[in-house]
Amino acid sequence: MGAIAMARKVIIGVLIIIVLAIAGGVWYYFSRGRPTTIEKILSHPSEYQGKTVTIEGEVTDRTGFFVVLKFFKLKDKTGEITVVTKKTLPEIRSTVSVKGKIDEAFPLGDQKLLIFVEESIEKKGQEQVK
Repeated sequence: MGAIAMARKVIIGVLIIIVLAIAGGVWYYFSRGRPTTIEKILSHPSEYQGKTVTIEGEVTDRTGFFVVLKFFKLKDKTGEITVVTKKTLPEIRSTVSVKGKIDEAFPLGDQKLLIFVEESIEKKGQEQVK
């Protein structure tokens, strides 16, 4: 009987380790920062005002006025938003991940203009843009 009790304890210990490993993997998977869709930001800008979020998409346009003002448009499957940056502008048609904040939402005629101020830009699969 002693051997059977010992075998049960070993099996229970192994099962506990397996469950903990699975739980750790699930936690890691869901805790990684997934990009927020642009549609969510455009639909509910007040929920994101001042909060740091990550968006990801394709650069569709870029504009720089000397060194003073640089911005680009980022488009995902749900919408498009203007991103203001102090860094080098990413290439048009490149896919980037941008971490930043909604700085201001203000009306411009019949449209509401949202500005996404970046904190960091990362080309998909590459290092950060400097």
